[in-house]
Amino acid sequence: MRAEPVADTPCLTLGEGPVWDAAAQSIRWIGIPDREVLTLHRPSGRLTVLELDVTPGTLMPAAEGSPVLATERGFESLDTATGRTELLAAVEADRPDRRMNDGKRDPYGRPVAGTMQRTGPQQPGSLYRLESDGSVRPILDGLAIPNGLAWPEPDRLWHIDTPTRRIGFYEYPEHGPVGRRIRSLDVSHLPGMPDGMTLDEAGNLWVAFWDGGAVHCLSPGGRLLDTVEVPAPRTTSCAFGGPGLDTLFVTTARSGEHPLSGRLFELAVPGVRGRA
Repeated sequence: MRAEPVADTPCLTLGEGPVWDAAAQSIRWIGIPDREVLTLHRPSGRLTVLELDVTPGTLMPAAEGSPVLATERGFESLDTATGRTELLAAVEADRPDRRMNDGKRDPYGRPVAGTMQRTGPQQPGSLYRLESDGSVRPILDGLAIPNGLAWPEPDRLWHIDTPTRRIGFYEYPEHGPVGRRIRSLDVSHLPGMPDGMTLDEAGNLWVAFWDGGAVHCLSPGGRLLDTVEVPAPRTTSCAFGGPGLDTLFVTTARSGEHPLSGRLFELAVPGVRGRA
């Protein structure tokens, strides 16, 4: 299978965090150093771009109210009409060398995102959760570059720690930190490094591989089930969307020798449906 570029989408320096908005029939994604939130309305093909005053790491939509961004400052609400942000809770405010990276809402609706080094020597990052009372709680420490997150069940978490080339499967209690690691999938035999991911209805993992030019579909036991080739080596993340949740959208980062890199890609995947 091969993904194709979505018409009239720009080449971003670092495209990330695709998410399907079913109510708006739109796919949204971000440009990290570009400081942009992009929204493509699928029925009309209309693209809108919000310019931000902060560097986003990921965008987490809300069932109601404003979406939440994870940024270099912490968790922030986003006004989708103006692009203005408001800090909800600071994260690692004493560390200007850090920024927040990939994240998603957990099964209870709470934003979860990781921190990573952006300047200076690499130091361990952590996962943080924005609690319902507005406080921030560290829930998993000692990570290299926290990336993709997915919950197959409310009490279980898949998490990618990119440089280790492993995908951990953890207990995820409703309250308190992430629990014990149940097992870990070693994906070092696949080209590139795992970055963002999503799940399908069957519980299989669809993982974008940075410098791999592909999204690989893995069973929960780690067996390679399928591969989506992407004509851009730096694939960053993926999400299912469309009316039937059977279109895979893939974000990428720019790479000079590849003219399509940085674009948003798509592929209809017959017989596969993403999770709502």
